[in-house]
Amino acid sequence: MEKKLDEMNMRTSQAAKESDFGRRFGWFIERSGARIGELDYIRWDSLSQFWHEYRVAWRSPEDQVIGSIAWIEAGLVLRNRRYMDVMVDSFLTAPRDGDVIAVRSAFVPEERMRRDE
Repeated sequence: MEKKLDEMNMRTSQAAKESDFGRRFGWFIERSGARIGELDYIRWDSLSQFWHEYRVAWRSPEDQVIGSIAWIEAGLVLRNRRYMDVMVDSFLTAPRDGDVIAVRSAFVPEERMRRDE
């Protein structure tokens, strides 16, 4: 039994690493329960430590939110595209060039990934 748990933990740990704790699946951007955009994973910015870069795609021009403070004021939340029950409402953003944004503190907990084993 213990060996089986160790194998399961190793698989979960590997899945967490391969998906960068769910970040590579991307995120839906939601406001007041409505999906208004998506974040497509680009890369981990190793020079900025904990920031991960995404390409932002808004559903419509009216939904677009520009600026880090505006994201907070708009009450936006991120819902993981693979683990739909994982929603992050406390994260930081930083603008990059064009339609790219850096996000910090958005991830899927390893414990959540373990439930799929």
